[in-house]
Amino acid sequence: RATEPPSMAFRRGPAHGLLVSLAAITLASSSDEASPLAKQCEVGSGEGQCERRERCNLERRTGMTPEEFKLEFQDKKPVVMTNVNDNREFARLVTLNALKENFGDKNVILSSSNTYSYDKEKMDFGSYLDCVTKNAVKINDRADRTYYMFGDNYEPWLDGLLENYDKVPFGEDHALSFGVGAMMSGVPFHFHGPGFSEVISGRKRWFIYPPGYLPSFEPNRTTIQWLNERYRGSDDNELKECTIHPGEVLYFPDGAYHATLNLDTTVFVSSFIRSSS
Repeated sequence: RATEPPSMAFRRGPAHGLLVSLAAITLASSSDEASPLAKQCEVGSGEGQCERRERCNLERRTGMTPEEFKLEFQDKKPVVMTNVNDNREFARLVTLNALKENFGDKNVILSSSNTYSYDKEKMDFGSYLDCVTKNAVKINDRADRTYYMFGDNYEPWLDGLLENYDKVPFGEDHALSFGVGAMMSGVPFHFHGPGFSEVISGRKRWFIYPPGYLPSFEPNRTTIQWLNERYRGSDDNELKECTIHPGEVLYFPDGAYHATLNLDTTVFVSSFIRSSS
């Protein structure tokens, strides 16, 4: 089957555990008005892919102090921050090549990419990295049958790796979660306690509503399907959205429904903190 176009979606088959999907998703071009990615680009590049200037209506802050964070944002609203921590050394430790070389023989837990993320699968990390770097999630894949690495990985080797991560100096009782996602992977709308998400490499697009607001979505439809079917852009007055790049940290408040979409093969760290309320 080597002649078939590669892509990536870990899908549960009736008798085969995890299967690798073989149909690739095509990135948006400037002529593809129906594409969900086309709706995300305020300015398209000459090659037809999104430039860095995607729509972002979240506040951005540089060098925020703990006092400013607590007064203006904690348990209130999301914000994108830079220069609050320094993970340049950690980024060198978690390049895709370094991860495969040093931890490729370890097992990782993959979670289903739907709202509830109840289903879990184990896979060796090296094989998973091979898949996510070569393939993308298909637009027709169901979220409850697509798996990727986020949350629920608490192995000693990963705990040791995360000791090198420079935590955001805000909030209390940080619980760290390490993730790697393929292009077009992500999680549809869900909510949980407050925390931070930092992109180490790649890009992660966030869609987030105010705490207590219930958006329109289907739990087993992927984020890219929601974009194609329900996304209203600037016509949605409640929606905040932004693409997070390496070195940027997004704060998500307690109880805020949010969805994510990895625009590249993306390495990220989530830090869950105690709610001040």
